Amino acid sequence: MEKYSDLSKKLTKNIDTNEKKKNGIYFTPATIIKKNIDALNPYFSKIKTVLEPSCGSCEFLNYIDDNTSSIEMTGIENNQIIYEEIKKISFKNPTQIIHTDFLEWTPTQKYDLIIGNPPYFVMKKDDVSAEYYDYFDGRPNIFTLFIVKSLHMLNPNGILSFILPKSFTNCLYYDKLRKYIADKYSILELIDCSDDSFIETKQETILFMVQNRTNPVRNAKYMIHISDYTILNTPENIVKMRELYKDSTTLNKLNFSVSVGNVVWNQCKAILTNDTTKTRLIYSSDIVDSKLVLKEYTNKEKKNYIDKKGSTDVILVINRGYGVGDYQFHYCIIDVDYPYLVENHLICVKYGAQKTKPELLQLYDKVIQSLNHEKTNEFINLYFGNNAINTTELNYILPIYISSAL
Repeated sequence: MEKYSDLSKKLTKNIDTNEKKKNGIYFTPATIIKKNIDALNPYFSKIKTVLEPSCGSCEFLNYIDDNTSSIEMTGIENNQIIYEEIKKISFKNPTQIIHTDFLEWTPTQKYDLIIGNPPYFVMKKDDVSAEYYDYFDGRPNIFTLFIVKSLHMLNPNGILSFILPKSFTNCLYYDKLRKYIADKYSILELIDCSDDSFIETKQETILFMVQNRTNPVRNAKYMIHISDYTILNTPENIVKMRELYKDSTTLNKLNFSVSVGNVVWNQCKAILTNDTTKTRLIYSSDIVDSKLVLKEYTNKEKKNYIDKKGSTDVILVINRGYGVGDYQFHYCIIDVDYPYLVENHLICVKYGAQKTKPELLQLYDKVIQSLNHEKTNEFINLYFGNNAINTTELNYILPIYISSAL
C-alpha cells in the first residue's frame, strides 16, 4: 500500500510550508485511513450519508467510494489550491465537494457518518464563536471546534470518526469536551496511531470514534477520573493506569503547592545583571544532574542575576519540558544561603506547612524518590502525549508513591 496518494504528495509540494503550518494542513497516511475504515466496517450497512468536514485530498472519501455503494458523500474544503484539484475527482457515489470554511458553513441535513482528519492549530479565543466556550479552557485548538460542530450534526446512531492529536486524551484544556463526550455519547474506538507518521510532521495521533446513541453506554473502559479530571486512553492503557494509581497519592493531597517560576527572563532584560550581589535567577538549564550550577550563556542578554527581591525558601524545582521529544524529569532541591528567583521554564514545588530545614529536605527527597520510581516512568510513557508537564498535572494528576501521612 502506498503511504500517500499522488495527489497528497503533489498538494504537499504545491502549498507553502508556512500556510500548511498556519492552517494545520497535513495529509493523512493510507495506513491510518485503512485503520479507520476497518473499524467502521461493522456499521457501514446502516450508513447512507457521509460528511468529511476538512476533506483535503479526499483520501477518506475516495476509500469509502472504492469500497461502498449507494452512499451520499459531502466534502468540505476551505483551501483554494486543494479545492481546485479535488473538484475534478470523479466519484461513483453521489458526491458534492463544497468550497467553504466548515465552521461557518450552515448544513441542511444531519449525517450518519462524519469522518476525517481535522486541522490542528491553536486559535485566539476572540476569534472563536461564544457557542464553543463551554467546551474548552484556555486558547482553543481548532480541532476541538470541529468535534463540537460535528457531534451536533450527527443523526441518531450517527458516528463521528476523527484522527486527533494524542494530546486530546489528557490535555487539561480539553477536559470539558472529554467530559461532555463521555456523558452524552458512546465511545466505539480509541486507537493509538502513533506509529503512522504524517508528511512533514511527527504529530502523534489517535483514531477516535463515538456514536450518538439515544441511551449512551458507559465508557468506563476508555476513561479514568483523577482529581475531577476525565482522562481518556485505549482500554489496555486504562487498565495499566488504574494499576499505577493504586497505593498512590498526589502532591496536592500531601499539602504541597505547585507553581511556575515567576520570571520571564526576556521580558525582564532591563533588570538582568552580572552583579553577584543581586538576586540569583535560576534557569532550567542551571539544573544539571540534580544539582544547581552557574551556567555561562552564549546569549549575552541572558544573565545569572536580577535586580529584584528574591526568596530564600527551601523548594524543589522541576523542569516543565518544551513540548518536543520524550518528557524526562530534571529536578533539584534549592537550598541556598542567598536570595533567588526562578525562571518560568521551571516548576516550583513547596511544602505548605511549617517544617524545619532537615524535615523539608527529607520530604523533598521522598518526592524525588517517587519521581525516580519505575511506576512513575511507566505512567509518564502512558500519559504525556504532549512531551511536557504543567502545574496542574504535577499537582493533581501525577501519582506520588509515598505515604500520605507526612
